[in-house]
Amino acid sequence: MTDDFALPPESSDGADAVDPPSLGSAQAEPTPVAPVAIDAPFVPLETPDTVLPPTPQVPGDVFSLATPITDNHGWLDPYRGRVLEIETDATDVTEAPNGQSIPSSDEVHLWWQDALKQPLGMSPRAIPVDVSWLTRTALQSSPLVQSLLTQPKIDQTAVVIADAEFDAAVYLEGKFVDTDEPVGDTLTTGRAFGRYRDETFSADVGMNRQLRGGGTLEAVQRGGFQQNNSDFLVPNPQGTTRLELNYSQPLLKNHGRAVNEISIVLASIDVRLTRGEVRQALEKHLVSVTRAYWDLYQARCEWMQRSRLLRRTEKLHSIVVARQHVDTITRQRLRSEAALAERRTGLSRAEASIGDAQAKLRMLTGSEILQHDVHVELTPQEVPPAVLIPIATRDAAVMALDNRPDLDVAMQRIRSASAKIGVAKNQVLPRLDLLLTGYVAGLDSRRDTWGAFLNQFSDGAPTYAAGLRWELPVGNRAARARLTRNRWEYCRALEEFRQATESVLADVDIATRETKTSYQEMSARYQSILAARREVDYLQQRYERLVEPQQSAIVLIEDLLDAQQRLFNAEKDFVDAQVAYAMSWVELRRSMGVLLRAASNQTDDVDAVQQVDAPEMMSGDVVELTQ
Repeated sequence: MTDDFALPPESSDGADAVDPPSLGSAQAEPTPVAPVAIDAPFVPLETPDTVLPPTPQVPGDVFSLATPITDNHGWLDPYRGRVLEIETDATDVTEAPNGQSIPSSDEVHLWWQDALKQPLGMSPRAIPVDVSWLTRTALQSSPLVQSLLTQPKIDQTAVVIADAEFDAAVYLEGKFVDTDEPVGDTLTTGRAFGRYRDETFSADVGMNRQLRGGGTLEAVQRGGFQQNNSDFLVPNPQGTTRLELNYSQPLLKNHGRAVNEISIVLASIDVRLTRGEVRQALEKHLVSVTRAYWDLYQARCEWMQRSRLLRRTEKLHSIVVARQHVDTITRQRLRSEAALAERRTGLSRAEASIGDAQAKLRMLTGSEILQHDVHVELTPQEVPPAVLIPIATRDAAVMALDNRPDLDVAMQRIRSASAKIGVAKNQVLPRLDLLLTGYVAGLDSRRDTWGAFLNQFSDGAPTYAAGLRWELPVGNRAARARLTRNRWEYCRALEEFRQATESVLADVDIATRETKTSYQEMSARYQSILAARREVDYLQQRYERLVEPQQSAIVLIEDLLDAQQRLFNAEKDFVDAQVAYAMSWVELRRSMGVLLRAASNQTDDVDAVQQVDAPEMMSGDVVELTQ
């Protein structure tokens, strides 16, 4: 609406353009002047260029993290059964207080919602943004997100390293020895004089492997030649070869795949732990990005509301100044000037808040288009929801049990502790190893190693041996202590899981209730706007018309300034309640563990953070508050 009376523009010499109204009888009315469109839509002094940002692409790693892995081994079944026994909440809010609804578009009372989507003229360039674009951009470009996504890849290498312990190893070794030393007996060369001269070459090529069942297998081919001046070496020179096969298998301690692959199991569990922790960190970052967006929305709303409050105050001050020769006293002018100065200061602070919110969004998203132009203006295109979406705590809790990453982290810790107990039980057993070895050997003259290699398969028979090795530390205290420690760690992991589950259910309960409470608060704040607006309109007309001369003008000014401030406070409180309602849905999605999955959704017409996935979580029809 526009005010009925306003002050005409002043002339260059400061004189009024029209004569002030004369003071007469009670029936005399002020001379009407040209109206000032205080409630007209905001139009920036300069229309900035609007830059459409590119559509971000969410990394594939985010999709894999957002997909829950449902292998809870029945640990959640008792809690799921307990949740399903909860009766559907019949106290869901279905309408605003007193039957009043909150319009999604209101030119009078929610005048700022459409205007704030337009640039305010604070920069020559403007970029339209919404929650979906900012969250996806953060997932694509934020350095924090990129650093978090590297951690599962780092931990995945530990699985490969642990599994590589069972890879076969091939080795090759060769050595040549030329010996020349004095002889001190007749057993070396057969003579008691001269020196012992010997040339020996030996080479080994083989393969060994740690088997997953605990055994060790080695196959080695040895070969070489020898020539010396001893009478005891026959033939001289000669070539020798030997093919060996050695195998050892634990029968008690260190026996079985479960024991020997424990490092792989623990490394895989660590990867799952890291994925859960990274997912929690990503959702926390998305909440920060969303909060920063709504901070920007709040700051811009406050700037527009303060601008309108300032224009109202300026108009009132102009009227007071125009009446200074008629019925205005000095105190009225000073009071209006004080209010004017105070409200200008508030406007400067609101403008600074806009810059702060934009800087925080640039930091959180890591977007190049935002960081390369720090003076660009971000124009929010998404407003808080004005609809009530009833959801039962039971439905939200069931979804949380299936999706919360901290529950998966707690369950993986139970798995880790359980696996360690199994290994610790095995380590208490005594060591009993089966030892097997066998070989074939060949011999040939004239340093003919190849001939000896052939002879090892044709001459003679294989040599073999078998044996056992038993070992047990006296008292075996270390192994028993490790088993006791691992059992206590398992008990601790179970209690941590119980606590984590109860915390999840409490978070969902609180978050669900907060959405209802925030909506009720938003509805109440809207009624406050209606009441404050009626009071301002009434006092504005009373002061401008002043049909009762006996009424104190200073009291009217005081009341009008206070009413304007109350209207501003009501509008600001309503925006705060709007943002609280929007953030309550973000927190609800986080409490259910679906925030990351929603944010990575590539469907453009789906709000990735606020709106609710109806097939998954709604317990009733959507109640729109628009009529």
